[in-house]
Amino acid sequence: MMTSLVDLEDARGRLEDGEQPYAFQVGENFTMLGPGCRFGSDYLRTLRTEGRYAESFEEATLVADARGATITGIWFVKR
Repeated sequence: MMTSLVDLEDARGRLEDGEQPYAFQVGENFTMLGPGCRFGSDYLRTLRTEGRYAESFEEATLVADARGATITGIWFVKR
């Protein structure tokens, strides 16, 4: 599986079309996984408690804000 980083403006349209993000780029050095990663539910539950997984852009934004960071892009599985 290959992924590509998409800037927020282009990503919004893809999210509105129902495409699931693989991950959220938070700042320069941190990536938070999203539902498109398709990892197991037990592992994702663990990541969520650590602030390293979010089900939606809104949830990812809340986690990033709590860290004093912003989402700079969204990773999607390459089409």
